[in-house]
Amino acid sequence: MHSKMEELLDFEDNWLDREGLDEGDGRNVWLEEGIRLYTRFQELDRKEPRYSIMLANLYLQLGRDEKMRRGNYRRAYEILRRATTYSPDKPDAFYHLSFILAEEDRKWEAVLFYGKEALEKGIDGSRRIKLLCNLALAYIRIGYPRKGEDLIREASTLDVKKEQLWFIELYRDKMKKRQMEPILLKGNDEKRKRITHHDMDQILEDAMNGKYVVLNLADSEKLVYGSSDTVRLEPKQAELLGYLIDNKGIYCDKNRIEKAVWNDQVLNPAVVKRYIAGIRGKLAQAMGRNDIRQSVLITTRNGEYVWNADIPAKVLRKG
Repeated sequence: MHSKMEELLDFEDNWLDREGLDEGDGRNVWLEEGIRLYTRFQELDRKEPRYSIMLANLYLQLGRDEKMRRGNYRRAYEILRRATTYSPDKPDAFYHLSFILAEEDRKWEAVLFYGKEALEKGIDGSRRIKLLCNLALAYIRIGYPRKGEDLIREASTLDVKKEQLWFIELYRDKMKKRQMEPILLKGNDEKRKRITHHDMDQILEDAMNGKYVVLNLADSEKLVYGSSDTVRLEPKQAELLGYLIDNKGIYCDKNRIEKAVWNDQVLNPAVVKRYIAGIRGKLAQAMGRNDIRQSVLITTRNGEYVWNADIPAKVLRKG
């Protein structure tokens, strides 16, 4: 047993060294390797709590990847339900289940059930603000507008530094719309507004003609449109780029980005830097420019990131 444990510990070191290096299918392979690894750890020592904690976290990440990258909500739901069994006292999986059920099935009562569980189990930080927004939308959809407004006001009150204002405004827009899938458009220094699919087609055409750059988050495939090319982004790249565009001119450090995009998850110090580098490469291809780092997505001397492009940018999102 001792030799098996040493073998697993060596494998764990190698596995941890690969964190954040893979995207796409490679990331899911990495997560599934981790699940197998910590399942074996647990079989050897069921009293050690960190194995259950790691399994819960890996199931959580795999479930999120299934939802965000592959759009496989049913598999994501099953994986995240499994995460709740390994860590029933932790709020994370309940938090994501609430959003999955809102985005895919629109089972609003279940959205409220999982969301309330996450609140009771102590979800905090930016995730608490976002969850209150999701619950506010659920209450609106089942006919309790006053409760929904109370929760969105609570989210605004908690957002003391206004770091989640963009997210709160997005959900305020959703709450105003009864249609199932409106498209919301936001440009730099503009409020979000609903547009038609015809308007969307015209905006994308204008982007390809060099009028502006467009990040399309409204479809399952996340694309950035520029004058030179249309380039696919990984979901987390798209989410990060959308956050920076929405906050044009605001200097965002690593901690702020982690709060907004990774829901307060503490990352390897190099992860955000690698994502920024990947985004810059795809922007260079889409926009046909080699000055992305200097003139579009800038890094300050203090290691902060800021969207400061000289061309207008627009973000399309689902309503």
